[in-house]
Amino acid sequence: MEVAFENVTKQFGLVSAIKDLSFKVNQGEFVFVIGPSGAGKSTIIRLIMRQSKPTHGAILIDGLDINGSNSGKIELMRRRIGVIFQDYQLIADKTVEENIALALDIIGYPHSQMSSQIDSVLKKVDLVNRRFLFPSQLSGGEMQRTALARALAINPQLILADEPTGNLDSKNSWKLVKLLQQINHDSNVTIIMTTHNSDIYESLPYRQITLKSGKIG
Repeated sequence: MEVAFENVTKQFGLVSAIKDLSFKVNQGEFVFVIGPSGAGKSTIIRLIMRQSKPTHGAILIDGLDINGSNSGKIELMRRRIGVIFQDYQLIADKTVEENIALALDIIGYPHSQMSSQIDSVLKKVDLVNRRFLFPSQLSGGEMQRTALARALAINPQLILADEPTGNLDSKNSWKLVKLLQQINHDSNVTIIMTTHNSDIYESLPYRQITLKSGKIG
């Protein structure tokens, strides 16, 4: 998936979270969006997911202006996007397997193929032996890899990772990032990752979009 912001501003009352922001992420690219807390990183993620609409400007996904499109087109677009968050957002009373199955059910994935798809993504994130455990029985690293497996299960063309290492130690942070690198390399999935972890983004050869007070700095 290709993502482009064209002169995008998002205001919350009198506060501008991002200001006249323009950038493009190409299909298959891995990009870091970096900057301090409050710089506008998470706002970019919410705008791409269309959880929020820009005050001004256009957001294009594969050339589709998501702010001027009907709900049907938006829903089809969302089904091609996997998302992982800093706080995992797993359902507490569902097992690892059930959390992934729910994501598949939402997009209408064939029930006859769900089991093999869940097997496949659990192998990718090394969680096969955790499939029947609940989130409370997992470590932070395992919860985030479960969230990644859930995102991968829908065969996304774009992964949005919003501060995914924020609650992880260094070892688990790097394990997650290496999984994202492998997915990007093997499947040509576009990845946009927000982070303030300089150890990660300074160690990898990917483009950085640096935000400062809602602008590219």
